Amino acid sequence: MSSWSRRLVALCGASVIALASQAALAKDVSVAAISGYFSQGFGVAIVEGLKKAEKDLGVKVKLVDTGNRALDYEEQFNNLAKGGEYDLVFVMGWELVDALQKAAEAYPNTKFVFIDGVLDSKKIIYANFAQNQGSFLAGALAALMAEKGSEIEGLGDGKAVGFVGGRDIPVIRDFLAGYEQGAKTAAPDVRLDAVFAGTFDDPAKGSELTMALYGQGSDIVYNVAGPTGEGVLQASAAAGKYSIGVDVNQCDVAPGHVMASMLKNANVAVYDLVKDVVDGKTIEPGSVHTADVKSGGVELLLCPGVADKIPADVKEKLEALRADIASGKITVATTTQ
Repeated sequence: MSSWSRRLVALCGASVIALASQAALAKDVSVAAISGYFSQGFGVAIVEGLKKAEKDLGVKVKLVDTGNRALDYEEQFNNLAKGGEYDLVFVMGWELVDALQKAAEAYPNTKFVFIDGVLDSKKIIYANFAQNQGSFLAGALAALMAEKGSEIEGLGDGKAVGFVGGRDIPVIRDFLAGYEQGAKTAAPDVRLDAVFAGTFDDPAKGSELTMALYGQGSDIVYNVAGPTGEGVLQASAAAGKYSIGVDVNQCDVAPGHVMASMLKNANVAVYDLVKDVVDGKTIEPGSVHTADVKSGGVELLLCPGVADKIPADVKEKLEALRADIASGKITVATTTQ
């Protein structure tokens, strides 16, 4: 056997051993996730990431759907943590924060990962998203289109854009900060009207608020309201106006009326953290893992059914703004620091 062949065999053997070692490690890795939103919006992307980790990495995955049983939240967290069997426990939903913080204090050896926000506790890991950056692009798109007014089919000359948030909490304010900055950067004379529904679970309320914004002159409304936001998108179709989706691809909720979706790729963020554990990397409590425009963790997707209505100069401006955010030339305001 030649020396080259011997080296090839050695390399192949090393690769097999490395893969076998990872597979053996993965068999011992178990992760759990707890939320009441696995069947909708952002929660769907989280499940996709976990299922991919289960398939590709061989980890064990447990999903706990909390439903709306607020009185059971602490018990559900205790049931997950008390056995110490999970390497990571992913948590999504601001209604779970109190129970999460109590569990993190009671079970310091369990690594809880809060998705989509940063709390005061240093005993929790955070999978965060630069939603302010993606929202900047959403605001720029909305304002640039509103500025063109009736030149564009379906738009009027109100020169205003709208925003419907769910609850008035820091993470939703962060969306609004970016949206407002993007709108004012792209088209300073366009007005922004923002409202909060006070809930993430009332599509009828979302529709009602959106119709009111349309009545005040907004032709494009940004949905940042979870399931309440389904009403925002549906209202855009009913009114013959436009909306912008959030978190996941919502173009098909109201085809032809959802102009874009601001994506937060939770599936990638979750998968990467699980892979870090499988690879033997230490994820420290208190650490913040942020996906942003530069990494592709957040992005603005122009909906195919509407993209042809968006003028070339608007698309070029959006791409220039995206590049400036990614390079650091533009710093987007935030409310979460």
